[in-house]
Amino acid sequence: MGVDAAQPGQIGRYRIESVLGRGAMGVIYLAHDPAIDRKVAIKLVRADLLEGADRTEYIARFQQEAQAAGRCSHTNIVAIYDFALHEGNPYLAMEYIDGLTLGQMPSRPGGFDIAEVIDLASQILGGLGAAHALGVIHRDIKPANIMLTHRGQVKVTDFGIARLDTSQITGTGAVIGTPSYMSPEQCRGEPADGRSDLFSVGVVLYELLTGVKPFAGVSQHQVWHRLLHEEPADPATLRPDAPAPLLAAIRCALAKSPGARFASATDMLAALHGGQSSRAELIDPDRTVVAARAAAVPSGAPAGCFTLDSSLLSTIERQLAQHIGPIAGLLLKGAIRTSDTVETLCRTLAGAIDSPTDRESFNQAIQVKLAGSLTRAGRSGDATLPEADLARAQKELTRYVGPVARVLVKRAAPACADLAQLWLLLADHVEGAADRAAFLQLL
Repeated sequence: MGVDAAQPGQIGRYRIESVLGRGAMGVIYLAHDPAIDRKVAIKLVRADLLEGADRTEYIARFQQEAQAAGRCSHTNIVAIYDFALHEGNPYLAMEYIDGLTLGQMPSRPGGFDIAEVIDLASQILGGLGAAHALGVIHRDIKPANIMLTHRGQVKVTDFGIARLDTSQITGTGAVIGTPSYMSPEQCRGEPADGRSDLFSVGVVLYELLTGVKPFAGVSQHQVWHRLLHEEPADPATLRPDAPAPLLAAIRCALAKSPGARFASATDMLAALHGGQSSRAELIDPDRTVVAARAAAVPSGAPAGCFTLDSSLLSTIERQLAQHIGPIAGLLLKGAIRTSDTVETLCRTLAGAIDSPTDRESFNQAIQVKLAGSLTRAGRSGDATLPEADLARAQKELTRYVGPVARVLVKRAAPACADLAQLWLLLADHVEGAADRAAFLQLL
């Protein structure tokens, strides 16, 4: 029975509620997961349209999507929960995103606002950087595969043609991707790596900034010819108000040769923001050395002296990265040079977060960290958290992550000297800035 015959009432354990979208090869449903009590998106593919070896290969490639995306845990990547077969057709259970793809958003003649382009680019590169670090190449970055929630959070989706470094399914010579956004090497059927994704990002950013595609054409052949042999119009001529770092980042990403592009998503992100630091400085927080000294605490945090130590710096960078991506390390390093108190440092960094809700979540997390550190300063020896505190933490966390809260609390508790530290560690498992801020306020 094909998936188009009728809307199923249930797929696996998931209760189907409605259709989110349809394509030539399948359907995406909105469903309810009764085990976790949450909404999910079910991507059901019509493998019954294929026969023999083609069917076997397609199911294998589809399962590869689950393996690839499942390895990538990042706030800017759609989470994959499950993979199985339904009546012989493969399906994925994925994070449900309440929003639109960039391709579904209303067109804007003349391009998007510059601040929006930079914010979108930062989030896309943050997600890709995490995927590339695990050896996962997306290979089909385009507006239709970039979702944007109503709160402005980017979610890169559809790793359906991603290829793991160890994959043997897609052989050399296979052309996979969407013509207008493919890299030259993909057009030639050559192996793709992370730099191919960056070329596609460059195409997306060019289109967002200028309102036109850099390699437009009336046919696939014309698009490929321009991709391979022609240079696009300089984005500066179409958008003269764009800042130089953004224009330079786009030009570099669109280089015909992979070797002339950025070496990594992190490097492109640093260039986008005008940073001059090396990749190692961006991703290695231990390279930041600050002399310990007394410092004031952020407004609303417990009063008292506090030492600006490596643990606090690590927490600040981790929390900031949840909102702005890998560029957090670079911003932290710069802010330290101009700050003489924790209050000044955090106020400077919070200013880089556009969303008021995200800023509040960041400030709440830092306040909890400071509270825990000040409490530990007055203690001696090891401490065991009271069972009542652990039970309350598990109860509150369950509201956001379901039954897995029990395991998370059990794992985190031995490493925590107080409830504040436990609460901060558990907050990292809460999806969404608003929910994370609400959870932190329960302490």
